[in-house]
Amino acid sequence: MFNFIRLQLKLKWGLNRNNSKTNAIMTAVVALLAILVGLGLVWGLSFVLKSSITVSAKQLSVLYLTIVVVGLTVFAIGMQVNRLYRPGDINITARFPLSPFKMFVSCLILNYIDLLIYSFIVLVPIMLVFGGAMQCITVAYVFGIILGVLFLPIVPFALSIFIAIPIMYISTILKKHNVIRLILFIAFLVAAFVVYYYLLRVLAQFFIHRNWEEGTLEIWQKLINGLNNYWNPAYYLSNIVFFSRFWLGFGAMLGFAAVLITIGVLVAKVVYSKIRTKVLDGGSDVYKRFSRIDNSKSSFAIFKHTLSEIIHTKTYSYFYLGVAISTPVMVFFCNRLVNMVGEAQIGKGINFGASMLVISVFMAMIGSFAANILSAEGRNFYITKMMPVGYRRQLLVKGIVNVLVSLGALAISAVVLACLKFVSATELLVLLISQILFVIGLVFNGINLNLVNPNLKPKANGEPEEINITYMLLIGIVVAAVFGMAGILLPRIIEIGNWATYLIIIGVAIVYSIINVLVFWFTAEKKYRKIEV
Repeated sequence: MFNFIRLQLKLKWGLNRNNSKTNAIMTAVVALLAILVGLGLVWGLSFVLKSSITVSAKQLSVLYLTIVVVGLTVFAIGMQVNRLYRPGDINITARFPLSPFKMFVSCLILNYIDLLIYSFIVLVPIMLVFGGAMQCITVAYVFGIILGVLFLPIVPFALSIFIAIPIMYISTILKKHNVIRLILFIAFLVAAFVVYYYLLRVLAQFFIHRNWEEGTLEIWQKLINGLNNYWNPAYYLSNIVFFSRFWLGFGAMLGFAAVLITIGVLVAKVVYSKIRTKVLDGGSDVYKRFSRIDNSKSSFAIFKHTLSEIIHTKTYSYFYLGVAISTPVMVFFCNRLVNMVGEAQIGKGINFGASMLVISVFMAMIGSFAANILSAEGRNFYITKMMPVGYRRQLLVKGIVNVLVSLGALAISAVVLACLKFVSATELLVLLISQILFVIGLVFNGINLNLVNPNLKPKANGEPEEINITYMLLIGIVVAAVFGMAGILLPRIIEIGNWATYLIIIGVAIVYSIINVLVFWFTAEKKYRKIEV
């Protein structure tokens, strides 16, 4: 059993020599940037609230500890479902010299160790940055953080054992209804973005205007007071970190965990045994989809196949199609925030540049998925080489699908900008022309990148490797920044009229689009032939 645990930990956390060093470095850079943004938000919010309301470091820490506990609980539920009830390798592990009970215990131990590692990665930097903002870092505080890392996984682990079972059954029911799952994901994505927007707006009001909207401070005071209560596990965790009523926190955490884990393990063991038997007996075939003969013309068949791939692949349907559908809502909130900050720093009349920047960034987020057009085929890529359709034509049809998805989001976003009068009719026309060209250039840039770095070997969960998407997203954001800064700064640093600014922006978009289309047109066939599975 311990050999199995050690092997699983090595596979997840060990160094895999087969992975590209470039991919590993790029993934680390993106993760570091995300961490820095999160830590910046923690420092800024802590500084603002410390300066604005009457709150101690311990009371305010409960806010962050609550967020961490909730986040880890979500991760824990996902791990419980994937390891216990839907392991992709169950047919392999069933042949191991381990009894079902030992396999069950091994999975629980692996989940707890993973949570312990995540606790260290998340809690230590957050609490150190928080301590710096609140000026409460001492030797005792650092030691309390270490104890917090050890105790933090207890509650998410205990809760996940219970919650994973109904979540697993609900997701099984929704497995054949991907549209419903997509709608739920979009609702969650928009809600999370609105919360993020609100936090940034609070920080912007404080650091730029030094004033608050009516009732804002009262809301924050009530929120913090409400979280500092006996019903909240994070309250007891803060007692441990700050050594305030330490034994109350220690006893409550252990008692809570002992009861929940004991009952949860007894229930989960029964469910685990039944599902394991059903899967091994062939019950997993119930939800397999069987393809039908498609009599459509070749180009239209590829078009439909690409759309189906987008809908039925998690990476695509959620983080591609989901982002595309929710983009108009996020554009609205981003525009309001950028306009508020921009007017305070630069002055009136930045709506066009701000709108250009916001729209371009979201077009980059959507269009970057074109860099996975080949990777999404995975090991089935050889079929595309056998099809009686030219390689360039296959890629062209798939690229058109990506362009149409981006343009759908662009069209609705443009309607939002027009209805709310963020920009004039002329500015809206310039924005549409430049963004259409940008989307075309971005999609074919992504295809060209994927031809150079196909990444046909899928990840362990069967999903395609997303590193090309990361590369393309960074390229897209750089170009988007050029568009946005041109719209905001050119009229102010050079004495040129608005029309000259419009022509420069459209000119950059034309050059970017033409270069990538020409590279695709003249090199796609040759590069495609060299690719092997």
